[in-house]
Amino acid sequence: MSRLTKILFIIIGVLFFAGISIGIYFFYKSKSFSSNLTTSPSTTQKSNNVAQDPNGPYYHKIYLATSSDGLTWQKQEKILFDHASVPGAVIRDGIIYLYFVDASGGAQVTVAISKDLGKSFDKHAIVIKDTTLPPVDPNPVLLENGKIRLYYFASPVTAGDPAAASGSHKIMSAESSDGINFESPREVFAEENITDPDVFKTSKDWRLFISKGTALDLAVSSDDGITFQKQNDFSWNNGGVSGTANINGTLRTYYCGQGGIGSATGAETGKLTAESGTRIEEPNKIVCDPSVIELPDKTFLMFYKVQELTQK
Repeated sequence: MSRLTKILFIIIGVLFFAGISIGIYFFYKSKSFSSNLTTSPSTTQKSNNVAQDPNGPYYHKIYLATSSDGLTWQKQEKILFDHASVPGAVIRDGIIYLYFVDASGGAQVTVAISKDLGKSFDKHAIVIKDTTLPPVDPNPVLLENGKIRLYYFASPVTAGDPAAASGSHKIMSAESSDGINFESPREVFAEENITDPDVFKTSKDWRLFISKGTALDLAVSSDDGITFQKQNDFSWNNGGVSGTANINGTLRTYYCGQGGIGSATGAETGKLTAESGTRIEEPNKIVCDPSVIELPDKTFLMFYKVQELTQK
């Protein structure tokens, strides 16, 4: 065998074993990478179930608007959260806590916390201790002791539209010191076909608007928002899913109207009066679920959802 032939055999042998080594390395590397991307079966199933509902929160988006007077709003065109619905916000010590139904990984309530007044957010799944009913439609209220009380609709079902479920619908509350972990859940109000609590304080009591489709019911509390009693003399059918905020000393109730988000005054008197015009609208889209907070500089943020007109 010539010297050149021996050299060629040596080179071929080296390349052969090098190829095997590289192949083994990338095989295990790819296995490791795939395992890191694997989602648990339960999470995947939840995501698939939520995505199958064309009218559900998976196809909703949360946006943000700003205002100096609570009447004229400037929309921020960037999507704040995708696959998200029913925002409810509160601000404590300059930190925003934004709660919403998060359908990006299965329908659950998430809190997005912002320490820079809405420029960026960190998401956390909330935990409610000692509860068996899934929370939806979150509405947070800041208490005088610094805790956050979260009012929510305790969904009687884990699949499909909670609003369409038969039987009594329960509005619950739970409290938290860190805005993430809640405890002491309790029923504050119950009635058939209600959703989306909107709790606010007046100079003399606590009040609760509850959505009934395009109408609102009113309930009043004399024990600091622990329990509420329905006011049968209240009537409003201009729109539902409201959010009430104190705007420069005036309680203004924002609601889902025919042409977008409208507003009304008179929440403290038990008789709403619609204001002219529309606060937020989007051509050929449904704009709903308003939640308004006041920033330290006395301007306002509104969080709201947008969905396509093809949805209900």
